[in-house]
Amino acid sequence: MPNTRTATFSVRLKPETRKRLAKLAKSSGRSSNFLISDAVESYVADQEKMLADMRQAEREFKAGHYIRHEDMKAWLLSWGTDHEIPPPRCVCGKSHDNEQSKQ
Repeated sequence: MPNTRTATFSVRLKPETRKRLAKLAKSSGRSSNFLISDAVESYVADQEKMLADMRQAEREFKAGHYIRHEDMKAWLLSWGTDHEIPPPRCVCGKSHDNEQSKQ
């Protein structure tokens, strides 16, 4: 088993949340500490990803790669109608269809 170092951290919970956590721990066969640690790790990873995605989106916007709100709205509102329009294009005029597969 790898040497996993941990640190003690105190957290305040509402009484109702503490009861729910205890019930979840019992029914899952895990400790409350495990569940809290797992939840914090998941939350931190999600927040890191979100912030990285926001920074990337800001760089793309500043570089002139975005879709105008009006164009996106018109496209979405056309879904399910007899007159569905094609997806909007980037304001730079280039097609970025293959960009997602590169990441």
